[in-house]
Amino acid sequence: MGATDATAPVDAGVDSALVETIQAIEAGDVLVVNGDSRTWDVTDVVDRSIDDTSDARESKRVCRLSCGASVFGLELVAYPDRYTASLHVLATEDWTEDGQVFDVHDVEILTQDIPWVVVTGGADRYHFPDPQAAAFGEARPACGGGNSEASYRIVRSNTVRPTYSGCKDCLRYEKPVALESVTCPSCSKAICHGTVQGGAVDAVNGLSITCPHCDFDGVVEVTPER
Repeated sequence: MGATDATAPVDAGVDSALVETIQAIEAGDVLVVNGDSRTWDVTDVVDRSIDDTSDARESKRVCRLSCGASVFGLELVAYPDRYTASLHVLATEDWTEDGQVFDVHDVEILTQDIPWVVVTGGADRYHFPDPQAAAFGEARPACGGGNSEASYRIVRSNTVRPTYSGCKDCLRYEKPVALESVTCPSCSKAICHGTVQGGAVDAVNGLSITCPHCDFDGVVEVTPER
């Protein structure tokens, strides 16, 4: 992250896509900011208008982010002609970051919506299922779980959320996207729909299918909802 002087105004505004992403953040979301290695929990969001006529700012939105003992403030400020985004260090485990302000150029809200998740008894978090294991009816966390002795089971996500929180490794690296309904190009029979996950999901643009209705055997184009 590149630090900036907290007292110096930023002349260049951020792009509209980043503004829309920050405006969509809600408490309970999980974020990656500027591609940093930390995965942040959003613990609070405050929107505030600025009515002081001597202040060039019109309003600001501040998201309180937590990761371990570190607490940062993600701030989006609206001016009449632009927006600025910055990350303020409120508390940190790294003394070299203490009191700094960083420019924000990228924010990713990690997807938590996936219909089936993997849990184990007595835990307070859920995992995304390992797709290969799930294909054989086995319940394993996509991240490995870290406990080879644990007994996992697959459950509907709405049975554990919001009581359980998502495993940050699964949220960050599995990148689930919804898959539009896939139909046979020969007879139009519906073949499948659902969720695709994995680090290389952006490279998926087709599926190899064998139609049980007309015996079509080939590759059909698919469009993940990125």
